[in-house]
Amino acid sequence: MPSRALSPLLLRSPRPPLWLGVLVAVGGTGLETLAIYPLAHLAPVVSLDVVYLIAVVVVATYWGTALGLATALISALAFNYFHLPPIGKFTLSDSRDWLALAAFLVVAAVTGLIGNLARERAEEAEHRRRDADLATEMARVLLGGARLDVALPAVARRLASAIGVASAAIELGEVRPDARRVSFALHDGASVIGTLVLPAASLSPAARERIAARIVPALQSVLAAALHRAELQAEVVETALLRRNDEMKTAVLRSVSHDLRTPLTAILTAATALDPHAVGVAEAVEARAVVLEAATRLAGLVEKLLDLSLLQAGNLEQRSEPYSLEDVLHEALAHVESNGGSPVFRLSLDDDLPLLAGDGGQIERALANLLENAARYSLGKPVSVRAHVIGDRLRVRIVDQGPGIRASELDRIFLPFYRSPEERPGHQGSGLGLAIARGFVELAGGRITVESLPGQGTTFVVELPLAPNPEPAAAERRPARV
Repeated sequence: MPSRALSPLLLRSPRPPLWLGVLVAVGGTGLETLAIYPLAHLAPVVSLDVVYLIAVVVVATYWGTALGLATALISALAFNYFHLPPIGKFTLSDSRDWLALAAFLVVAAVTGLIGNLARERAEEAEHRRRDADLATEMARVLLGGARLDVALPAVARRLASAIGVASAAIELGEVRPDARRVSFALHDGASVIGTLVLPAASLSPAARERIAARIVPALQSVLAAALHRAELQAEVVETALLRRNDEMKTAVLRSVSHDLRTPLTAILTAATALDPHAVGVAEAVEARAVVLEAATRLAGLVEKLLDLSLLQAGNLEQRSEPYSLEDVLHEALAHVESNGGSPVFRLSLDDDLPLLAGDGGQIERALANLLENAARYSLGKPVSVRAHVIGDRLRVRIVDQGPGIRASELDRIFLPFYRSPEERPGHQGSGLGLAIARGFVELAGGRITVESLPGQGTTFVVELPLAPNPEPAAAERRPARV
């Protein structure tokens, strides 16, 4: 990278001001005239005209052909006046000096033209490099993963800076020009896919020609690629959704068919075992217990399937009413116990927990699923339930002393119908409870996280937002269950 001190000497840098070129032409010619005096003792004067080519080349290269030719003319006059006899006059005593002077002018003019051409080529190369860098940056932004509605304004701002205008816009579709703006259509084949819109007052005809020739082709190619990429991504997402739906349907059918068949089989077996002509009390009691247990399990599965379908469809109605977390927790505990659970729950709730706003019934079902899951894996050990306020949220921690969850499964346990491959025989979970719990909590504006290590138990953390002006719960404190 050249330093700033050397940047004006580069051919691709902007041309220096004209006054500086005139100064260099006059000053350089004067210095060259003086330099010829000592050189005259080493070579014939008539052959020293090449010394003047230095100023001609420099001026023509940095300030253009016109000033270079003027420098060549000044150099010829100075050479004639100061060094060719008769000295001090613009006439020549030897006719051969006219030929030498004419040759010098031709050589000086050609040399100046070559120097100016070299500069123009360097400037052209620099413009092409900048255009290539601009095209690369546009491709990086448009194809870098950002949405088009975010990427297009960023590319437009970069284009405005590169072109040197106050503003620019890239619109999808065709935009007609008017008195205040210039539009450049961007094509993909025969169709117009977008339009580059620039302010008309800021663009000269040369600038418009350059934009149309260099920037528009690169922009339309990148935009076409970005649109095709967006279409492909949409197709990929749609394909992934369809595949996921198929997998979900397969999982639903497999899980539901198994979970429905088990209680139905128990009900049918109990009913078949009853002899309608001689039903003993013991048989009736046993059959009743089997039917109640199977029907309760079947009703719970149906309720969870309905909750999951409503959550996934986004059609679940949610009330917004104040409720007490303590009341909701006790209702959830009663629900777990009514389903045959006999765990030991130890509650530790802060005093004066504020009321929450939302659908208490949905939070009750979410907590019931989490408590049921903790009871299932607690191995008969107590389950701890703690609740306290942290900042603007109420946090509930449900801690069991079960076998824990492997790190590879922590993100999968909330998927519908997911069951751990290490699940112990005899567990009759449907794989829906945690998915439903997360759905209800997130619907209330909260979140669920899980902390676990194999062999060290599992902690589910539920955080619920407090109401804007939370009030202390009015419910009477119930004793902890032990």
